[in-house]
Amino acid sequence: MKDVLVENFIRISRIPRMSGDEKQISDFFVNIAKNNKLYYFQDENNNVLIRKKGNIDSDSIAFQAHLDMVCVKAKNSSHDFKLDGIDVIVDGDTVTAKDTSLGADQGVGLAIMLTLLEDTTLKHPDLEFLFTVEEETTFKGVVTFPYDKVQSKKIINLDYCRDDSVVIGSTGDILNEYKFKSNLVKCNFPSYRITIDRFPGGNSGDNIELSTNNAITTMARILEGKEICLRSINGGTFENDLATSCEVILQTELDVYELLRGQNAKIERINTNYSFSKEDSKKIIDEIINLKCGYISNNNASGNIGIIKTIDNEIKIYYIFRSIDENELETINNETIKLGNNFKVDKIYTDSIWHPNIHSKLLKEYRETYHNEYNEYPKEVIGQGGMECSSIIKRLPDIDIISIGANMEKFHTINEITYISSWTKIYDLLIKLLNN
Repeated sequence: MKDVLVENFIRISRIPRMSGDEKQISDFFVNIAKNNKLYYFQDENNNVLIRKKGNIDSDSIAFQAHLDMVCVKAKNSSHDFKLDGIDVIVDGDTVTAKDTSLGADQGVGLAIMLTLLEDTTLKHPDLEFLFTVEEETTFKGVVTFPYDKVQSKKIINLDYCRDDSVVIGSTGDILNEYKFKSNLVKCNFPSYRITIDRFPGGNSGDNIELSTNNAITTMARILEGKEICLRSINGGTFENDLATSCEVILQTELDVYELLRGQNAKIERINTNYSFSKEDSKKIIDEIINLKCGYISNNNASGNIGIIKTIDNEIKIYYIFRSIDENELETINNETIKLGNNFKVDKIYTDSIWHPNIHSKLLKEYRETYHNEYNEYPKEVIGQGGMECSSIIKRLPDIDIISIGANMEKFHTINEITYISSWTKIYDLLIKLLNN
């Protein structure tokens, strides 16, 4: 089965599937259904539902995964994510990509579902396979899908990244945009472009402890309290991810080489005449410092500045914060708005909380299946960050749902890596669960 999983992962990886452009991968799964004479439904947003008739008299189970992937590439790469598939590198047990993100999130889940769909030798109850779009950006797929099409009362989401764990709930989150606009002023100080990079990347929800020292917050601490006129500051790629680099253009009489001592920094003298005033520069830096990143409460609430960008004379900060408690989410929201009294704050989106179901029969069944195989129980996890499970529960309040997945590391980066042995572990567990 290992070889089949690998081949299916490669089949999926050949198909471009960036968020918002999932038509090709959506049609791929429709064709799988047609070729295997299975019921399918494809909606106008390219979400797909496929049903496979079972041969065991047991409750139907649905599997769910998202079709899209985060698309990042090396600076010298000519890869076009709209046209090119991923160049997958298999080296023994490890799987990586050449100069791009791998898309193991959620290509592994898709490969497992494809294998279940095409294997005609399996013993299983009725199965459903739900493929959704734009999970990495807008959650459009899981929000817009017509759930009256779903017949199962149990759903296994395949979007986790640790094969020894099961996700039973997740924090809700709020993404705010903080905007600061002011006139630029004449400044006669020497001008510099400064870049710091090579910070750990990846999804901030799964690596939230690294967000405290992401590239944007690190740059702000370097500049905090310093006599500077900031012309621009830009860093990060996605609001949910850890910023791996940050670039500022500033004017100062300070010794910038001494200021950046100990940092992996590139410093370049340039010509700039107009910048934000020293007072406005302080407001911008203070706002970054005040928007706390990493764990920010005893209740494991967390925050992450994923993106900061400068457009002419306007600064925009994208800050996402999370909590398992609705009241705490609102408190954090109110506090950050007050802190940003020099900033205009707009709420971009909010994802609802997935509260653990202590009566979950599916969780009990998975725990027992895992225990029978490994003589221990899987860790039960509350995920950091909105998951599609929360949106599904909001629309199917009586659904029984868990999330599992194979090991992967540094996803959403060009150093993304996953392990075939972990794929087979999850696949084998699912087969045993279905048989039981």
